[in-house]
Amino acid sequence: MRMKPLLGALLAAVIAFHAPVGRAADPYPSRPVRLVVGFAPGGGADGIARVLADSMTRSLGQAVVVENRPGANTTLASAYVAGAAPDGYTLLLVLDAAFGADKALYGTVKYDGANFTPISKVASSFFVLAASRQSGIRSVEDLLRAGRGSGKPLFLASPGGANLRIFAADVQRVAGVGLEEVLYKGGAPAAMAVVSGEAPLTLMGPAALLPLAKEDKLTAVAITKDRRSGLTGELPTLAESGLPGVALSYWYGLVGPAGLPADVSRKLFDAAASALKDPAVQQRMQALGFEAEPSASPEDFKATSLREGEALRLRVEQAGIKPQ
Repeated sequence: MRMKPLLGALLAAVIAFHAPVGRAADPYPSRPVRLVVGFAPGGGADGIARVLADSMTRSLGQAVVVENRPGANTTLASAYVAGAAPDGYTLLLVLDAAFGADKALYGTVKYDGANFTPISKVASSFFVLAASRQSGIRSVEDLLRAGRGSGKPLFLASPGGANLRIFAADVQRVAGVGLEEVLYKGGAPAAMAVVSGEAPLTLMGPAALLPLAKEDKLTAVAITKDRRSGLTGELPTLAESGLPGVALSYWYGLVGPAGLPADVSRKLFDAAASALKDPAVQQRMQALGFEAEPSASPEDFKATSLREGEALRLRVEQAGIKPQ
């Protein structure tokens, strides 16, 4: 009578022992990983993502596939990843604005830094202030003289985003010179507006403007970085050119949705760090106008992203930029 329950228990134990291990026990990653980018193919961010994905694929032993989700100044991609499952298979090449500034800029944005698991900073860059050849502006001093002399704002060709408005507010505050943003449908049309003389000024990344400056199609005036950069040679900073305290840079990082397991985050960090320390990867990023900038750890990137994200949000508020 007692043998039947005992035999049943033994049989159950044998079946459990030999049962196949489920997906939850599979080593991560066991399938391809998506790296979402909030820009269309072909731009700087897309290039960074593909350089990073190529190297991480080799480290992880699974394909890291770039998925472009452009629209609404990168907020569509950020919102998508913020709402994804925290399983390590949906990642985001995130712009620093996602950690607070997006919420201040756009009334429909609900995410901020709390909705992401920071893994590592990836790359940073800055902007080049450029002027049309027709404007006669060759330096910041020329710009300030032209602005004060005309008594009217100087037009600034813009591809969109908050950075140009922050820059214009800083120039107004420091030098009393007005700059009026004129929106174009992307970086290429904005750059061509300056080349043609339609607009006297623009502010964009080094990769977009330096080739045109080398061809004498426009004049590179200064950079928005707080110190000179190896990417731009002897081009001076705004601060040393007559606009003290005016500096503007930005970065991209690697994040997952909030709640990403610590072991998965660490494995992704190790793969990203290996990539970003590779001289070949660094050279490819420099060609795109960026400097590879790996974090010391996921914890370090979390502290940095929240601190710098809040600082950018405050700059948006100080610039008087109202949510759209």
